[in-house]
Amino acid sequence: MWPKEFKFFHEFMIDLKSIFIFNTVDSYPNGMTYYDLKQYGNIPHSKIYRMIKKLEEQGYLTRRNGISNDTGRPKHLYFLSEEGKIRLQELKGRLGEILKFIKLRFPDNLEDFNHEKLLNATYAVWSSPVEFIFQLDIEEEKKLKLLSDMEADLKDLLKKIGVAKQKIERVILKSNKEVKTG
Repeated sequence: MWPKEFKFFHEFMIDLKSIFIFNTVDSYPNGMTYYDLKQYGNIPHSKIYRMIKKLEEQGYLTRRNGISNDTGRPKHLYFLSEEGKIRLQELKGRLGEILKFIKLRFPDNLEDFNHEKLLNATYAVWSSPVEFIFQLDIEEEKKLKLLSDMEADLKDLLKKIGVAKQKIERVILKSNKEVKTG
């Protein structure tokens, strides 16, 4: 996603993803399964498996075997280990300092930005932004404003996608004409 020379951004995104994973696992006091994590978006099962396995190997997660109440089949339950809790606090501290700096650097643009909420977020934030807004404990007018802003952003993005598609279609058409006449 980021050019190789922007190592800072790449590491920032990995750390932020780790915070979301750790917060999400920690939000399941009775243990989290692969299926539970899969609910938070269109994440392929193989990617979830590799990610959880790696965190377990690093000592950040512990696994206990359980039995599914629904099917009676075995399941793996994952919990944040003590080492994982320590790592989570380290990540929150490091990213918290970066986010504080950004907020200080751009005070007019980020005066309402609450970086503490971001550092305590789980993947639930990303599963359905609309549902997340509905669950916020804010006035209905603010919810309407957030949804209206989201809708405007999406309309703008759809326009940009349409323009980009038209450009590509013209290139393909031109290329096909040149092949047929050539």
